[in-house]
Amino acid sequence: MIKIENLVKHYKNTKALQGVSLEIAMGETFAIVGPNGAGKTTLLNSILGLIHPTAGKITVDNIELSRNPKEIKRKIGYLPQRIAFHENLSALEVIEFYGALRGVNNTRLESFLDAVGLTEQKNKKVGALSGGMLQRLALAQAIISDPPILILDEPTISLDPEGRVAFKKLIREEKNKGKTILLSSHILSYIEELADRIAILVKGKVVALDTLAGLRTELKLNSILEMVIENLSPLALKLVEDSGAKNATIKGKNLRFLISPKDKTNVIKTLTENGFDISDFWTEDPSLEEIFIKYTEGDSNS
Repeated sequence: MIKIENLVKHYKNTKALQGVSLEIAMGETFAIVGPNGAGKTTLLNSILGLIHPTAGKITVDNIELSRNPKEIKRKIGYLPQRIAFHENLSALEVIEFYGALRGVNNTRLESFLDAVGLTEQKNKKVGALSGGMLQRLALAQAIISDPPILILDEPTISLDPEGRVAFKKLIREEKNKGKTILLSSHILSYIEELADRIAILVKGKVVALDTLAGLRTELKLNSILEMVIENLSPLALKLVEDSGAKNATIKGKNLRFLISPKDKTNVIKTLTENGFDISDFWTEDPSLEEIFIKYTEGDSNS
């Protein structure tokens, strides 16, 4: 659906993008994360045709951007980091304006306000809306033409908890319709929940690209494994440590330790073979935030 080949963008003395290559599949929710100044917005704006790359090639739905930018723009709904609406227009009038620009039937317009939770505010003037409500309105204008691709730059900025829940629901609904969604956000917990794959951008270069599970495996980060063992004894502590566990502790019937993904199954097998009755266990895997920190260590903007 979206193919980026060796994309380069220089601004005088700044190398914003340095040979970025990505392929985003149809129907995929793809996230771009990185420290401030990593080139995320530059990359999104390049795909949108808002800025011209120094070198490289962008293809959207088999159409080369440099040859037919208007056709590509028709396929994309865009939510920028910041968007300004005329303060004297109501929320509904804003949507009517964007609907007219994109040829959307007037009878459907209020459904977009409903999708972002603004039905009750439809007659409120833009100047009277909170920052979170303005962000919801901006999201409504991005989906108004039912485009096959959504590009969302910091979509949850200014949203309150209720708005963030509504945003996640909306993204899942759009994904279920087969939409290709490209998003960038500093709220990594939302990326963790929503993204099929994640690209980590540092100083204009893609330093990692995989599923969340794949990134964990690549870094060989340990998970926390906690077990409830009915006949727990100090022998269990020794057995898990001999199997590669670290920081093992016992509290009551609970045994808790750090273990690598490759050793997890072996540890459970070893305890079971030695007569320990494991009645329950659960895993706490490394978060995207931990992964992000590992990949951006040493970057002064992270």
